[in-house]
Amino acid sequence: MNFKRITIGVLVATMTVLSGCQKGYLDINNNPNQVTAATPVLVLPAALSSSGAYFSTNFTFLNLWMGYWNWSGNYSIATSDKNYQFTTGYNTGIWDSAYIILKNYDYIDTQAASLSQPQIQAMAKIMKALHFQILVDTYGNIPYTNALKGISNAQPSYDDATAVYEDLFKQIDAALSLFNDADKVAAQGGTVVNPGSNDIMFQGNINKWRRFANTLKLRMLLRQSEKSDRQSFIQTQLATIKASGYGFTQSGENAAVNPGYANSSGQQSPFYGSYGNGVNGQPVENYNINRANKYAVDFYKAENDPRLSRFYAPVAGSSSTYNATYFGTINPQANSLVSGIGPGLLRSASQSSYILTSHEAFFLQAEAAQRGWISGTAQTLYQQAITESFLNLGLTAADASTYYAQALSNVGWDASSNKIQAIITQKWASLNGWSPYEAWSDYRRLGLPAVPISQDPSTSVKQIPIRLFYPQSEYNYNSTVVAAQGNINQFTSKIFWVK
Repeated sequence: MNFKRITIGVLVATMTVLSGCQKGYLDINNNPNQVTAATPVLVLPAALSSSGAYFSTNFTFLNLWMGYWNWSGNYSIATSDKNYQFTTGYNTGIWDSAYIILKNYDYIDTQAASLSQPQIQAMAKIMKALHFQILVDTYGNIPYTNALKGISNAQPSYDDATAVYEDLFKQIDAALSLFNDADKVAAQGGTVVNPGSNDIMFQGNINKWRRFANTLKLRMLLRQSEKSDRQSFIQTQLATIKASGYGFTQSGENAAVNPGYANSSGQQSPFYGSYGNGVNGQPVENYNINRANKYAVDFYKAENDPRLSRFYAPVAGSSSTYNATYFGTINPQANSLVSGIGPGLLRSASQSSYILTSHEAFFLQAEAAQRGWISGTAQTLYQQAITESFLNLGLTAADASTYYAQALSNVGWDASSNKIQAIITQKWASLNGWSPYEAWSDYRRLGLPAVPISQDPSTSVKQIPIRLFYPQSEYNYNSTVVAAQGNINQFTSKIFWVK
């Protein structure tokens, strides 16, 4: 399908879609007099594309923190990246881009409701819940109830993080009810607008959306697993999931978007374009900067894990030698001497952008089953999760079964005395590159695996941060409200689900 471009005023103007090649995944137009209305079905692919770019390109620093990547000795990176002493200007795109993307989905939600398009409205609600979840998980209390009202509330209040989380379950339930409403209309011979190929994630497959929604719920419930005061809420929500009968994401059902990525200017897959080769076939600067982390390389080597050759490329001049340095080392090696990002992550310029992979989905189910939360055999789900990881990297199911048949702790099920630790360790091993945010979330929740802190001498606090600061834009334009959140510390100001 053709690329579409969204043009909006910053958080306040009406949405529009303009045909033609996409220069960026979300362009900003500060002249609202030039915008025109667009139908929800046309806005949907651009919104989903923006989500794909968001998750593909905003979390490089977490690949460093979580033991996956380091940097090349040919380059110098910001001190704040390597010693955790950042400011309100650090990675502000996580906040700013999220609220712009949320405005996209809010437009789809409201317009689809006015046009009686329940399937499209439901998709927007689910994606809004996803982005708000990431904001809560990163910052805690956030603008929510009044966040998307534009100029009518340009300085929105902050909602309690726990309350936001609880409302997100309600929003997802409302989305599932909308899908059911559409089914009833269709059963009675009515017309239901299905976005079809404009749904660049699931191609209009509503059952996949239902399973994705339940999987997002399960992810949010597991975030809260270590909090005793959340157990009643968790059990209530699990009962709702079970009663829905939809289940969770199945084998091969990656939540991944692809609007027609190609090896042309402005049309490359965001992850590939950011960390792989440019249109000219030459490595981009971020490929040369980001090298393998010794912690992960040593893990894959010790476990006889063939994913080593998919997550990382061999050193220059070799076909099988993998070398790396620890994050924060005072002597990072030249990029020709250490491994770069591998071919399993950098498939092609047309590769899809992952939002929630099938292997993450099965690891969530494996943990939930091990905790007794859902039916199913934890071992089977664990092994399926590993298999999904192998398949998503271009390996085979046979490769996976050979791997997890080893009598190694945190690899083989029977050889692992701590099943939760094994699940989270293998989940971490699978999230390399594409999904470091989920590895960071598990680390904050459970302290697993024991990822080493930065070796940089200026690292005065020997702890990986548990949150980010509110962005400087909030202190500039919403100062009274954000100041009421108190003095934020990246090491001690906990997100509500962090024990």
